Amino acid sequence: SSGINAEWPLRPGADKKSGSAQLRRLQVCRYEVAQCLHTLQIYMTHQLHNISWHELQTALQTVTSISELQQVHETYLSMAMERLLLGETTKAPYEIILKIFKHVTSFLNLLESGSFDRDNRDTVTHTNFEKLMQRHKDFKKQTIFILKVAESSNAAGYKPYIDEFTLRLDFNHYYQSQASTKRQSLAGLSSISKSRLTTNTINSTTNSTH
Repeated sequence: SSGINAEWPLRPGADKKSGSAQLRRLQVCRYEVAQCLHTLQIYMTHQLHNISWHELQTALQTVTSISELQQVHETYLSMAMERLLLGETTKAPYEIILKIFKHVTSFLNLLESGSFDRDNRDTVTHTNFEKLMQRHKDFKKQTIFILKVAESSNAAGYKPYIDEFTLRLDFNHYYQSQASTKRQSLAGLSSISKSRLTTNTINSTTNSTH
């Protein structure tokens, strides 16, 4: 996220007070991407350096042999892998997070490879704006999908961990509202399509009778 945040001020003419619709939109996209990465970093730091490390320190106090020490260490590593969504039972969220990273990296590359331009009306645009919007759309799609995975009954094996991550990620229910809005839009389009199909069927039947 530091790369995304550091990149912005270096762009000539890309000041936040500009009246550019493109610039405002990119600011929102950049914030969402950076916030997601920051959330993941906080989650991993908390799970590994706080919870897992505390459990290891507690378990070490009762160790009386080398074999017990080895067992405690193996348990620590196994639990840490699960909490970081790197275990055998956490492949689903792991694959989604990899896709999120892929879209974030692509977003940053597009931002860096393009440039901000200012026209004679003082409007700022980006040469890769359309591609950036598509990459952000892909990013948001995977972000919403990981929330659905967390709600799934198949998430029982890693639910405590994925729940904490998604709670941090969607603390203000922003992504849930986005998913709900999308479902409502799709439902509306489906209703319109059905209505048109019914109308066309009635018209076709009427014309055939005449």
